[in-house]
Amino acid sequence: MDVETEEPERPGRGFFVLLGVAMILVAALVAAALAVPIQPALPKQIPPSGIIMPSGAGNDQLNFAPAKVVVVIGVNNTVVWTNDDSVDHTVQSEKIPTGATPFSSSILSTGQTFAVTLTAPGTYTYECTIHPLWMQATIVVVGGTNATQTGGGEAGS
Repeated sequence: MDVETEEPERPGRGFFVLLGVAMILVAALVAAALAVPIQPALPKQIPPSGIIMPSGAGNDQLNFAPAKVVVVIGVNNTVVWTNDDSVDHTVQSEKIPTGATPFSSSILSTGQTFAVTLTAPGTYTYECTIHPLWMQATIVVVGGTNATQTGGGEAGS
């Protein structure tokens, strides 16, 4: 009596090729994930406080915009003025806190900027020396010890 025993059906060669390709893909994905370095979060860039001389500020109807700014030392205490007007303007400190450094820009033509980093707490008033009767504004600084200036102006009072 011959009894034939059936062998279980084995997967064909195509199955093993497919399994091998799948394993290679998984290994490649894992290797790629491990190869990407984890970078710490970049420090947040703090934008400066912006003040503009709006179009038409050369007449007595407009002023610096905004006319009053409150800044916090170490947060947004770099103030940048931009001349968006078609006429020239300046930025010059008038009254400053004790221990602060006066600031004064050169003449700013259309599109030019002037920047000051204020680090002495207190109230600063400033004006456009070309239009001093109406172009006046205020900056209130919270915290700090002194003031420095950067950008397109010249030091002085």
